[in-house]
Amino acid sequence: MPLLAKQRVERAGQLFGWEVAPRIIFSGRCSLMTDVIPAVTEARAMYDYAVSLGLPPSALLSEEESRDTIGNAYFVMRRFLEPNDWSAIRVVTSDFHIQRTAWVFQKVLGPGYDISFSPSPSELEHSTIAARAREESDISTFLMDWIGSIPDGDPVALARFIEQEHPGYAAHPSITREEIQARVAVIGRIHRGDDVSGTRGTRARQERIAEL
Repeated sequence: MPLLAKQRVERAGQLFGWEVAPRIIFSGRCSLMTDVIPAVTEARAMYDYAVSLGLPPSALLSEEESRDTIGNAYFVMRRFLEPNDWSAIRVVTSDFHIQRTAWVFQKVLGPGYDISFSPSPSELEHSTIAARAREESDISTFLMDWIGSIPDGDPVALARFIEQEHPGYAAHPSITREEIQARVAVIGRIHRGDDVSGTRGTRARQERIAEL
């Protein structure tokens, strides 16, 4: 498991120990941008790590279908929140990822849910944090253009988007993963005043888009 994932599990375990919530849901299959589907999902790896830390399995749940933040919110809602009539959720993610995560979860869950956030300290160097913040801004700009028109919490529109448009879940998506990478790269160059036709920094941004 990457260090950032371990830090998120540790933060969730800390909140559980403080009785902030009675259960923890681990969410994620693998990155949207990977071509290799791992034998063990991200959610399962986090679950196993939580058990190794002494957290009770009876309080742990796993969502193993999502491949990005949109999917995290959507499938947690569909698999757990709706069936159990749970209306409050505290989302744990890395500190630099909070702002975009908050926007996505509000967009997917809508006004019917009480959503709060607990950042996991990433403990990265200042220069790395700054670079991550810029990349988060680029991806957020893309997401606002991509799904911004969907009304917050609209179940019909969200289901149609997931099933017919999203490259992580739809059989015939309206956009490919490569097109997403290209559009985010262009946004990044525009934000930083680079030549839009250039390729500087493209590979680094593609690696960060794995956090989409």
